[in-house]
Amino acid sequence: MTQDEGRPAGYRHVGHVRTADEDVVAVVASFLDRVSAAGDRVVIACPEPVAGLLARAFDGVYVLEPEPVDARPATVVAELVRLVDGALPDDGSRLQLVTAVQQPANGWAGWMQTEALLNHVLADRPVDQLCLLGPGADDAHPPGPADVTVATHPWLMVDGEPARNPGYREPAEVVAELQHSRVPDPIESTEPALALLDLDDLRSLRRSIARVLADSALSDDAAQDFVLAIDEIVANAAEHGVPPVDVRLWCGRDRLLCSITDHGTCFDDPLAGYGPAHGDMAVGGMGLWLARRSVDDLVASPTRESGEGCTVRLVVRA
Repeated sequence: MTQDEGRPAGYRHVGHVRTADEDVVAVVASFLDRVSAAGDRVVIACPEPVAGLLARAFDGVYVLEPEPVDARPATVVAELVRLVDGALPDDGSRLQLVTAVQQPANGWAGWMQTEALLNHVLADRPVDQLCLLGPGADDAHPPGPADVTVATHPWLMVDGEPARNPGYREPAEVVAELQHSRVPDPIESTEPALALLDLDDLRSLRRSIARVLADSALSDDAAQDFVLAIDEIVANAAEHGVPPVDVRLWCGRDRLLCSITDHGTCFDDPLAGYGPAHGDMAVGGMGLWLARRSVDDLVASPTRESGEGCTVRLVVRA
């Protein structure tokens, strides 16, 4: 899409898979030439050495060193939203954002979820973002950088310009597939470290979980976050689900898993909770957002094949 064909009002997410010997400056120059107009703000938010190459090649760009964040998709997405909102021009022009990822900390499957979520949370922002993925060794099993790029970017750089991507998939589809591929977790076939059935006392739940976590490999901060997430989901099940509410906790060598089950209807929106419901913590309704920020993985799925019941699984890496 060229400038003469008009400029979209919302978010345009453009992907490109880098090769080891590719001229990254030429790729970015082609992107900016095709999407930028006078007055647009250009922001480079890439790690070194890419940031340095681009800063030297282009005049008048803003170079932001991406702040280190953990690998949780909810946290990465929140950080990128904060970056975008802080850099958006206030004169009606658009933001041109260039980002780069070589080998994500949580693997390409985790990064696929992050890229898919950006299409959801940034949909209304006046941003053109070029994502440079790779070069980096693919995981032992797909997805790799090419799979991530095709599945999560409505546009791809083709012959030096953004072109519509026929392989693009909607965010809800991608996130649901990734999440449900992890259900059930193999650790659930073992004996849980804690099982509280027909729970009716949140204070006893917190005390019981705290005792188990005291002997785990989690740091104090990680344990507190885990308890917060469990507390929020249990409260949600008690308020919106159908009793009884059952809580089970497993402690493995590399991860801890807590399942919260009630007998109500399971919420089926895989995108729920990836942005604050309203931004006012005093009002409530922020529990799912808080829980996603506090754990490495949160998946809701029907408890039985019939679709009855709801089980929410919370995972933290030890």
